[in-house]
Amino acid sequence: MSRTRQLAEAAAAIDFESLGDAEIEAVRRLLLDHIGVAAAGSMTDSAAAFRRTIARFAHDERASLPVIGASTAAAAVPASMANAVAGHSIEYDDVHNSSSSHPGVVMFPAAMAATALAGGDERDLVRAVVIGFEVMCRAGRAADPASHYARHFHPTGTIGSLGAAAAAAAALGLDAGGLNSAIGIAATMASGSMEFLSDGAWTKRLHPALAARNGVEAGLLAADGYVGTADGIGGERGFLAAYSEAAVPDRLLEGWGERPLEVVDTSIKRHTCCRYNQGAIDALLAIRAAHGVAADDVDSVVIGIPSVAVDIVAEPAATKRRPASVVDAQFSLAFGAAAALLWGRAGLAEYDESRLDDPAVLALMDRVGYEVDPEIDRDFPQKWRAWARVKTRSGDTHYRWVDDPKGDPGNPFTDAECREKFDDLASAVYSSEARSAITEHALSIGAPGSWKALVDSLA
Repeated sequence: MSRTRQLAEAAAAIDFESLGDAEIEAVRRLLLDHIGVAAAGSMTDSAAAFRRTIARFAHDERASLPVIGASTAAAAVPASMANAVAGHSIEYDDVHNSSSSHPGVVMFPAAMAATALAGGDERDLVRAVVIGFEVMCRAGRAADPASHYARHFHPTGTIGSLGAAAAAAAALGLDAGGLNSAIGIAATMASGSMEFLSDGAWTKRLHPALAARNGVEAGLLAADGYVGTADGIGGERGFLAAYSEAAVPDRLLEGWGERPLEVVDTSIKRHTCCRYNQGAIDALLAIRAAHGVAADDVDSVVIGIPSVAVDIVAEPAATKRRPASVVDAQFSLAFGAAAALLWGRAGLAEYDESRLDDPAVLALMDRVGYEVDPEIDRDFPQKWRAWARVKTRSGDTHYRWVDDPKGDPGNPFTDAECREKFDDLASAVYSSEARSAITEHALSIGAPGSWKALVDSLA
């Protein structure tokens, strides 16, 4: 039996009744977080442009979903794509450390579209999400994120297609053979380039939408009898062989039944920027709070990062210190550090075009450097540790090490913090009454009637 088939068999055996409180609560929190991020992201230019495009698509009333932030609905797949673009447009969506990916922004849109197409219910949705997370995150871990990045692939787009196919196949009611075939089809569709780092293009924001669409289409093809490869992930010419120089296929099933399901091991972001900046910003905020460091008293800042982060957030240094767009700023370690020290936060208000040429920001970014820390590399990607060292002009040196950035499984958001983040993000799109309803239904997903109630509340 191929490795992909073994993974498909294991994933297909997951049923709603087997899920514990931890798994269901994780799905609920991540669902609410996804909706909140998508609501705020729906106000970006990239999300608006995508909505203009889907307006050209045919609208099938038999299977439609709300387009978050647009007060309208669209056919299930185009709507899910629009929500995925919105959910990835402000760099605030969830993260799975050991696969270096954003699973929720792919899995919720894909599973919601497939559930709508199949006429399924909330139990089908939750099961599909959990199965999709398992396949996506395990494939990403097997691909070895550093090696996958070395080929200039964006994991959310590539492994997202695999997970979305599994989620869609599950929602469509396929058995392990159908799920395996769907993954095999999606493995030949997987894509996503890191070239956006060169010019701040919107292409990264499109990756989860394409992955969700690929997955749903792969699931539908498999449901209609289209035959996918038998070992789409682990085959001699399969996904791992093509997309990574240092793949570890055994990780596909490593620890199955012994470790928490991947949905439980997924982080919620505290700051609206690249995941590689999160720990560093936490460290600098802690130094600022503990020592009252004023930005104009900073002589130098050094951040400890993993080697894989260098050409994503730190180099070329001259470019990273002069971001020309919000996308550039989201992937600039120097900008994130300056935001933390200057304003005491790194949220939507800070990642704004008007802030990019602030003289105080420019001056502080020039004083931000980095070091690749072998100790951080040793535990990456299971842990995304970071540290910050700030030397002041008055002669003091302050240091802070961060083991678990806020929102990671080792330092999770509370329910109250999840609600607060959602309310803050969604307030510009939904009324107080609507936000209360969305929160109630998202945080009870899986309970009878919760799927229809959630869809109605998003309309």
